[in-house]
Amino acid sequence: MLYAGVPENDVRAKNLIALERAKRFPKPHRWIYFLTIWFIEWLSPLLFLFRPTKSGKLNNVLFSILIKKLKENRWRLVRMSAFFAFVPLIETLFDEDIDKTKYPEHPLKLLLRDQKFENKDTFDFIIIGTGAGGAPIADQLTKNGYTVAIVEKGGLIDPKPAPQMIEKYYVGQGLTMSMTGGMALVLAGSTIGGTTAINSGTCLRPLNSCLKIWDQDLGTDFSSGTLDPYIEKIELQTSVCVPPKTIQSKSAELFVKGLNKLGFTQSYILPRNIGNCKGSGRCCFGCPMGIKQSTDYAFLPSALKNGAKLFANTQATKILENKMGIKVELQDSNGVKSIMANKLIISCGALYTPDLIRRNKLGSQFKHVGKNMKIHPATKVFAYFPDHYHGPHGIPQGIGFRPSKIPRITLEGIHTPKSMVGQILSAGGDAFNWWMERIDYLSSFGLMIQDRGTGSVREVNSFPWINYKLHPSDVTDIQSGLILIAEAFFAAGAEKVLLPFSGEQQKEFSSVEEMKKFDWNSIKGENLMISGFHPMGTAGMGKIVDVNQKLIGSDRIYISDASVLPNSPGVNPQITIMALSLRLANHLTKKEPHVIN
Repeated sequence: MLYAGVPENDVRAKNLIALERAKRFPKPHRWIYFLTIWFIEWLSPLLFLFRPTKSGKLNNVLFSILIKKLKENRWRLVRMSAFFAFVPLIETLFDEDIDKTKYPEHPLKLLLRDQKFENKDTFDFIIIGTGAGGAPIADQLTKNGYTVAIVEKGGLIDPKPAPQMIEKYYVGQGLTMSMTGGMALVLAGSTIGGTTAINSGTCLRPLNSCLKIWDQDLGTDFSSGTLDPYIEKIELQTSVCVPPKTIQSKSAELFVKGLNKLGFTQSYILPRNIGNCKGSGRCCFGCPMGIKQSTDYAFLPSALKNGAKLFANTQATKILENKMGIKVELQDSNGVKSIMANKLIISCGALYTPDLIRRNKLGSQFKHVGKNMKIHPATKVFAYFPDHYHGPHGIPQGIGFRPSKIPRITLEGIHTPKSMVGQILSAGGDAFNWWMERIDYLSSFGLMIQDRGTGSVREVNSFPWINYKLHPSDVTDIQSGLILIAEAFFAAGAEKVLLPFSGEQQKEFSSVEEMKKFDWNSIKGENLMISGFHPMGTAGMGKIVDVNQKLIGSDRIYISDASVLPNSPGVNPQITIMALSLRLANHLTKKEPHVIN
């Protein structure tokens, strides 16, 4: 703490806050954290500095060297230890002021409070999950007169500082990761609204080239425009629009300036589900103004007004299917209860749907769920512009660009709040402090790739464990994307860039010429600091469900979330998932009588 510039009088209080935060980590990470602290405090000075003393007793110079050796160590487990040790400490360095009096009350708050269940335990449909796959179909079914019960493990989102939002509303507190061939954080939401409540708000139609691949593999006709009516309806209900340039972030402005100087003029403003965006820069931590039309705003209020019952903060633990219908056992703070329905729709997302199927042995393919997982690996570049104050204003993900020479790569804007920057900076030691001291003058831009590799997910003690490794060709494409972002920043006047490399590799560059001299062949998948967005495919069409999303081997269970996607739609998949949700609703309402046995 002293090394990071915290006043000596505040160190003890900050350390206690960090310790309490670590105690709230998910169980496996909590155990790892305290082992890590013991390792760093007692063993690391001896192993890396040959000093038989506690790390807390080192002077600033030696401590800086130790931190650098830990963060940039050649061994992945040592780097992981440093990451876990510093996460709660860095969270305490920056205090975010969240004035809740400025923010409107969530429209679901009153509806949830006034729900009358009247001991009702039998419905036409039970839907587990309220994200992009669950909420639209719930809304559509209630509009068609069906009785619907919606089950959601999370609660209603409430604006808080970014670290607290991640702790409370992200799957696994944002610590869900794969350690195979590197460290990739896989991010998803766990709240009413699912990931739609904490994503960037970007709304893109699936690429027709990707839909053609789906058609070839499945015998469907998605590429002929069959999804278009559902997409148009989704775009209307979620207020998708192209925002004005005036609310773009400083990072986006500088990146576009650099692209134009390089001769690339094809950047575009990303459409969003935020019709009257104020540019508060907090989309990924819940829109504080309540303007982003995530499913908790665009679909669930309508569904509840039409009679749907929402069981919030409630987990579906057991599912039984028989000839009479579906029985789902629910658990909340008040205990266990059961509800029944004619049909069940599972919409828990690609990380949790597989284990719910496997654990309850649903359908005939339950042994194969969780495989074929796809993600959009993503990373970012930081750049220092000494003459450009960044600040928090602006759309975090406002600008996009698709480089023609690396067609699987999409460059998209990204902004990280101060309290989160330190956790993802690749620099260690004095270099880490150098970048943090200039945090208000840092711009950043990111990329994501339509991946070639596949992974898997398995739930252990209620925590999703992921096995995923970057494909070598994806590593090459990511390198090309990083070079392009850095070149654009230099063209716009950046003094220095920081690339997302872990290990002993050079990370800081002061010119394009210096980058050209760098040995890019030294960068492997395990050297890239990667986040994995949009997990999908873990209960894919043609493998676990049929083309109408019915669970193979089941008569009454359907899946509606990212897990059914047979492959990447080539873009952020929110619109695609919602369109498939309405398509499923249309399929069910044509077939389902209003009969409950």
